[in-house]
Amino acid sequence: MSGLVYKDLINLKQQWRSYLLILVFWGGLSVMQKSAYFFGGMFSIYMSIVLLTACGYDEKAGWDKYALTMPVSRSRIVLSKYMLALLLDILGFVTTAIFFAVSGTVLLEIITGQCIFQTISLSLLAIQLPITFKFGVEKARTSVAIVMLAPILIGYMLIQSGIWHPELDFRQMMRLLYAGPVVGLCLLALSAMVSIRIYKGKEF
Repeated sequence: MSGLVYKDLINLKQQWRSYLLILVFWGGLSVMQKSAYFFGGMFSIYMSIVLLTACGYDEKAGWDKYALTMPVSRSRIVLSKYMLALLLDILGFVTTAIFFAVSGTVLLEIITGQCIFQTISLSLLAIQLPITFKFGVEKARTSVAIVMLAPILIGYMLIQSGIWHPELDFRQMMRLLYAGPVVGLCLLALSAMVSIRIYKGKEF
């Protein structure tokens, strides 16, 4: 399975200059706005886009048909993408933490920010991978946009209608923030099981 992940990393290596330029651009905007949270939020979302790029390379090259002729199970093919997702998530965590530290952000804000960004990143990855295996990369790209916008729109409508009153004290809010990454990991594990089931029943 590590060989499959290595293959994806080699494919992504072709775009590393573009990734670096985008990170520098976002970092510059964050410095101008004096907000490290902007960089962290954009980077969290960008990791899901990078993963879709890796899946797109496979889809364009017809990789799945070739891979299934080799002595590798369908489960391993699926799990290799989840391993890549976790590697990208760790990269996002480390890069964002470094940016926070360099920008002089206090420790509590770093912890809070990382909890938020990890929750966003893991949730996006958990949702988009089953859609990718079922419908392909293009529809998965659309799902990312919907997943990002839907909670904001729903929350706004609930608040405006008076149904939801988001009045939480500091301790309650921190508990939710700390639980977010754990929930994200649970979603990713559940997502892997769903993706394996989808991929096992797929015909190429």
